[in-house]
Amino acid sequence: MKHNNQKSVRLIILFTSNNILYSVTNIEGITLFWTSVGTKRIKGTKKLTLITIMSSVKLILHFIWQLKIKYIYLELKGLNKNKKTFLRYFKQLPINVLTINNDSLFGHNGCKKSKLRRI
Repeated sequence: MKHNNQKSVRLIILFTSNNILYSVTNIEGITLFWTSVGTKRIKGTKKLTLITIMSSVKLILHFIWQLKIKYIYLELKGLNKNKKTFLRYFKQLPINVLTINNDSLFGHNGCKKSKLRRI
């Protein structure tokens, strides 16, 4: 399933604890457009509300529709409670999402360290 490079892009979304970063790149990885929730001049915990996230998604979709892009590869990184609502909103759009890649690194504290021996 090979698509035309002009009609497909990668949308990379990085969920951090204080902000959400969006970047639209072509297939080779060259950044075409980027934005974040913080560029709307919203401070603090108000950045992570559903209304501010959807307003920044609408800004990205406006850019994507200007380029007449039909196919998107989604890459989600980080942990956030709004990730599922973001996916539900994105599935309703007329743009074809080809793949959804979730790179959530979540450490479980690893192996137990050996006890220090004291003499």
